Amino acid sequence: MGSKRPGFRDNIHRLFEEAQQTDLSSGVVQLIESRGQQAQLKDLPVDRILPNPAQPRLSYEEESLTELADSIREHGVLQPVLVRPVGSQFGLIAGERRWRASRMAGRETIPAIVVDFDEQTALEVSIIENLQREDVTPLEEAIMFRKMTDLGYSVRQLAQKLGKDKGYVEN
Repeated sequence: MGSKRPGFRDNIHRLFEEAQQTDLSSGVVQLIESRGQQAQLKDLPVDRILPNPAQPRLSYEEESLTELADSIREHGVLQPVLVRPVGSQFGLIAGERRWRASRMAGRETIPAIVVDFDEQTALEVSIIENLQREDVTPLEEAIMFRKMTDLGYSVRQLAQKLGKDKGYVEN
């Protein structure tokens, strides 16, 4: 299996380059490299993607989604969503706003990076991806910090992974 790892690393970096400036952080890329079994860039039918039941975000501004839907109608989806196979469908890991806005825009397909993650890794990636956003509310952020510590992260590890001060995470 060790001989497959360099090819996988090359593959995942190629996929991210093809995806043109994805919004996934380097921490997420590292998780994909270390825990992902397969990764592919595909155009998936929007209706075959399931929302993330553990979505860390509590709310979405309708006006913001409408603006994103308008942009998607005009320019398409510029950054792929991240999904994992769930039976014959795909579970959303990251990119829920893009997915929702694509549905609003009436798109039939959406570009997606498909990674074979287990449930815990999918949750971890989803939380990390959302924590690195600027528009997360303090309550959402606190809930996500709690979920990460429940997954076994120490406050120090979480602060380091997110690039935040340890005192900030503790507070």
